[in-house]
Amino acid sequence: MSGGRGGRTVGRERITYHFGPELEPVLEIESGETVTFETLDASSGRVRQASDIPAYMRIRDPGRVNPASGPIAVRGAEAGDELRVEILAIELEDVGWCRLTPGAGVMRDEIDELHGMIFHVVGDELVSETGIRFPTRPMVGVIGTCPAEGRYVTAEPGPHGGNLDFNDVMVGTVAHLPVFVPGGLLALGDVHASMGDGEVSGTAVEISARVTVRVELVKGAARARPWFEAAGCWLTYGTAPDLEEAVRIAVSEMATFLEDRLRVSRPEAFLLISARGDVRIGQSARCGIDQTVRVLFPRLAPAGG
Repeated sequence: MSGGRGGRTVGRERITYHFGPELEPVLEIESGETVTFETLDASSGRVRQASDIPAYMRIRDPGRVNPASGPIAVRGAEAGDELRVEILAIELEDVGWCRLTPGAGVMRDEIDELHGMIFHVVGDELVSETGIRFPTRPMVGVIGTCPAEGRYVTAEPGPHGGNLDFNDVMVGTVAHLPVFVPGGLLALGDVHASMGDGEVSGTAVEISARVTVRVELVKGAARARPWFEAAGCWLTYGTAPDLEEAVRIAVSEMATFLEDRLRVSRPEAFLLISARGDVRIGQSARCGIDQTVRVLFPRLAPAGG
């Protein structure tokens, strides 16, 4: 379990189920402040034991899942700026859950009834009720800023960020989020104690948590879409209903990024990605939302300096 405490706190009662320009911030901070977001699991705290899963699914509203805590505003942030959000700590609660739902997931043709599994956090391990154990791998599933127009429910990914479900969004990762509206309106949530790439059943180990971040305002630095620094790599992404199109968008984004950073031509960027970039699936669960794909490329200096 990753530990830590922030100077300011956004409580679990201050949540949103969508990203939109009309949202009012629950907190305003100065650039450089540290904030702890207390987050709820994908069920908004309704699931604590296996018997809770069927009851939750009977009332589940697809427009009110994956709550994000916030949003918060950064004083002085304007459209065209960037919020640099460094994840300092992820503290997990003691119980998480995972489910299979008929009609969802990559193996949905084989699933004809609801199944659920509860996991207990024991130190740095997850332990199922049948005794299976494996290490935790805490990550943040939903992170983003509010768009200038329209709205995205928190279960959706998009050009603002949102429900990306990338295992790389973990302690030590820095998210670079574009500002579209005054204050930026940053929100995050949908923490997973562990998630396999693809999230093939439509859920991971869904869990409530405390996520501590440091937020810095970088004037005039926004790119069109969020990007990330993770484990010595740059990360760009794509989202689309079709996996192949999501790959194309993610690769195009990385090519544009490398053109800027490494001062290479676009064909050279494509060659570099093919030679050293890693294309990885985030979410491909066939559960009614766009699929997400990221490209990771090692941080390099431009040729000649």
